Amino acid sequence: MPALCSPFPIDRSIRMRWLLVIALAKVFWCAVFILQRNNEWPQEFIVGDVALYPTESQGYYKPMETLLTKGYYNGMCRMPGLLPFYFPLRLFLPETIAQMCMIPLQVLFDILATAALGILAARIFQSIRALHITYALACISTFTAVRNNFLLSDSLCISVLILSLYSFSNYLIQQRTSSLMLTAIGLCIALFLRPAMLVMVPAVAFLIVISQGLTRRSLSMCLLLLLPSVLALSAWTLRNQITFGRTVVLLAPLGECQPQITPDFAAIRGWIMASGGDYQPWAAGGESYWFFDSPAERAMPFEADDFAAGYDSTTLLNLKSDYHLLHSGKLTSADSILLEQSIIERSEFCREAYIREHPVKYYLLNKLHFARMILFPGRIDDLPFPAFDRMNLFQKAVKIGSYLAIPLLSIVSLLASAFWLYRRKWNYMLWMCIPMGMVLEHAFIGFVEQRYLATAYPFFLMAIAGFIATIFDTRKSNPAFDRSVSSS
Repeated sequence: MPALCSPFPIDRSIRMRWLLVIALAKVFWCAVFILQRNNEWPQEFIVGDVALYPTESQGYYKPMETLLTKGYYNGMCRMPGLLPFYFPLRLFLPETIAQMCMIPLQVLFDILATAALGILAARIFQSIRALHITYALACISTFTAVRNNFLLSDSLCISVLILSLYSFSNYLIQQRTSSLMLTAIGLCIALFLRPAMLVMVPAVAFLIVISQGLTRRSLSMCLLLLLPSVLALSAWTLRNQITFGRTVVLLAPLGECQPQITPDFAAIRGWIMASGGDYQPWAAGGESYWFFDSPAERAMPFEADDFAAGYDSTTLLNLKSDYHLLHSGKLTSADSILLEQSIIERSEFCREAYIREHPVKYYLLNKLHFARMILFPGRIDDLPFPAFDRMNLFQKAVKIGSYLAIPLLSIVSLLASAFWLYRRKWNYMLWMCIPMGMVLEHAFIGFVEQRYLATAYPFFLMAIAGFIATIFDTRKSNPAFDRSVSSS
C-alpha cells in the first residue's frame, strides 16, 4: 500500500499568503454572524453582544464557573474539555469578558486548523492544487465557521481534531515520538470536548498498524497513542465514582442531564428512532415534531410499513393525545403517574414489536436512512439569521449557498469514494473513512443533528479538494487518462 502521506514542499510565500486569506475569511464570517444576527434573539442567549449562549452552553460553562469559584467541577453531563481554553482566560478576566474572549480564541484555532488542513491535503494527495482547493473551499464555507460564534464545544473540537491529525501526519513522515504524543494529547482533548470523538483514538491506532505493519514498534506506538485518553478517562471515571458514588465513564444519562427528556418523552423517542424517524422535536415536518410540537390536525408522517402487529395509526394518535394530556397540567398527581407509566409501556411495546417484525429495517436500512438524513438534510441549521422571509438579500444568499453546499459536498464525496475504490487508491480511501466513519457512527446511534456532521465537514472538504486535484493533475500529466476514464 502507498504511504498514507508523504513530505510535500510548500513555498513559504504560498503558506503566508494563504494564512492571511484564511484569517481574513474567518474574521469576516465571524463579523457577519455578529452584525447580521437575528435581532429577535433573547438577550439571555447573547453574551456581550458578541457570543451566542444557547441553553446548552450552560452545561459547559456553569460547571467550570463552579470549579473556579467553589473549587469543584459540578456535574457529569458535560466533560471538562473546554477547561484548558477557558481557565487561563477566566483566571484574569471577569466571567462575561472571558466568555466573550472565547470567540476570538475559537476563531484563532479555526485559522490555525484550516492552515494545517491544507498542508495535510497536500501531503496526502501530493498536490499543491489540493492545498489551494482545500483553502478556497474552507474560506467560503459557513458550515463550520458559524460554530466559532457559539459558546459550545463544537468549534474547538473541530480545530483540535484537525491539528491532531496534522500532527499525526508529521509522525508518519518523520517517525518522531513527540509528534505522536501531541496527536495523542490532541485526541484526548477532542474526546473531552465531544465524547463521540472516542472512536478517533482506535481509528488512528488502526492507521498506525496499516502504515507500519503489525510490529513491536507499531504496537508500542498504539499504546502511546491510547495512554492520555485512558489516563484521562480513568481519572474522570474515578472522580465521578468518588463524588457521586456512581460509575460514569463518559456522560450521565440524557434524561438526567436534560430535564425536558422525561421518561415518557424518552420512551416515545426510543420508538421513533427505532423506526427510522427524526428524533429532533424542533425539526418541522419530522416524526418527533409531529409527536411533541405539531398542531393536532397535522398529517401523520408515518407509513403503513412503520407499524407492526399490535399497533397502528390509531395507537400512535392515542399515544400523542395522551402525551399532551399528561403535560397539560390538567391531571391529578396520581392520574399523571398512571398515564406516564401507560405511555412508557405502550411506547416500549411499539419499539420492541417494530424491531421484532422489521429487523432488516432496524439494523440496516434505517441506519442508512439516518446517514442519508445527515448527508442530505432538508434544511440548514445554526445560521443565526431571522426567518427566510425576513432576511435581507445577503442573508438569503448565505442561507441558500449553505443549504446547497452540504448535498453537493456529499455527492462529490461519494463519487470520490467510488472513483478511488475503482482505481484502488487505498490510501485515499483510508483518509475518506475518517469523515464517513463519523457519519456512520452518528447514523448508528440515530443522532442526525447537523452539528454532528460539522466535525466531519472539513475532512470532506479536504477529500473533495484532493479528488478534484488528482483528476486535474492526472489529466495534465497523462492525456490518455481521459480516454481510459471514458472507456471505463
